[in-house]
Amino acid sequence: MADLQIKNIDPVIQERMRDLALRRGWSINEFALHALRYVVGLSSEHPCGQDRQDIATMRGVWNQSENQAFREAIEAFREVESGPTFESPDKSGK
Repeated sequence: MADLQIKNIDPVIQERMRDLALRRGWSINEFALHALRYVVGLSSEHPCGQDRQDIATMRGVWNQSENQAFREAIEAFREVESGPTFESPDKSGK
């Protein structure tokens, strides 16, 4: 088997790889090998072991501008004056 050395890995990638490896109980080298196999099409098992579109796995990924946009959108709902759509406009119950 050949060895591969990857240089200039930025700290964010290194930290993410370490966290993902720990979650799976792998070393960083094992994680890198699984990720390479997946990326080149030799494995169908995602190295993260989860659906990245699952809302539970997406927590904490908003940046500051996305968070602000979400808050502004929620605030817009607070300004709308309407009741629940299941109520009839006739309050007398007829």
